[in-house]
Amino acid sequence: MSDLLIAMRTFVRLCEKPNFSRVAAEMHASHTTIARRLDQVEAHFGSTLFHRTTRRLIPTPEADRLLIHARAMLDALDMAEQDLGPVRNEPRGLVRIGFTTALGLYYVDRLGALAARYPALQVDCAMTDWQRDVVEDRLDLAMRVGPVGDDSLVVHSLGALPRRLVAHPDYLDRHGTPESAEELSGHQCVAYAYGDVPARWMIDGRERVVSGIFRSDSSEAVYRAVLSGLGIALLPSIRVEGDVEAGRLIPVLPDSSIAPLDIFAVHPSYRRLSRRARVVLDFLKAHFPGQPG
Repeated sequence: MSDLLIAMRTFVRLCEKPNFSRVAAEMHASHTTIARRLDQVEAHFGSTLFHRTTRRLIPTPEADRLLIHARAMLDALDMAEQDLGPVRNEPRGLVRIGFTTALGLYYVDRLGALAARYPALQVDCAMTDWQRDVVEDRLDLAMRVGPVGDDSLVVHSLGALPRRLVAHPDYLDRHGTPESAEELSGHQCVAYAYGDVPARWMIDGRERVVSGIFRSDSSEAVYRAVLSGLGIALLPSIRVEGDVEAGRLIPVLPDSSIAPLDIFAVHPSYRRLSRRARVVLDFLKAHFPGQPG
């Protein structure tokens, strides 16, 4: 790969993540090397692309203009490499996906089918319950829960994820089983929440404020807490269905109406979706919970 091409890739990452140290760590290069690459791009185009201070890199208007062309050039190169690579027409290379924890674990169990069909693909899964920045984290695709109000993203609907209230049998033996949503206020509710904002569950068309001795911003922590008998939790059905079948968890208020979570896959609108990312997106759609695939 030519020096200028490497320098252009570095420039794009500096625009997306304006910090020499972070980009240097990401690209396995020294701080000095990253600075030298930026100098090369600035010299080639005869423009100052960043105002540099001891703490910050501030893109100039020239950097914003060049970024549009740089992204288009690098995307075109990636497409050409896929089209003319050693295995013609076979999707290959790395696809980075940002997953929510429950969905990520669900898909990981099914990635064998994708690997068997496309052995030249690599999948890098970033699993967190907080919303990752698609551009800064260099994600080809990312999961979003609920409406996506961001014009900079292309949105693909994957489906609706059912949820259910569950509790450990020991908890219900000690505290009894609620017979209505109103009775949840008298129970320990293990909520997905954090900080001072009250946890709210929408049940039977009404919003219920719930509380308990434990809550977390990690759905996996909530799952483990309810499995240990700390209370009642509202979790995606895909995470608890095996425990319900095995009797480790008991459905609570099974006849109540609980709205599912609408799940979307997104990618930046400025960047054409690569063929390898398109293959993975099709896989996510075909294997979404409840689909026959």
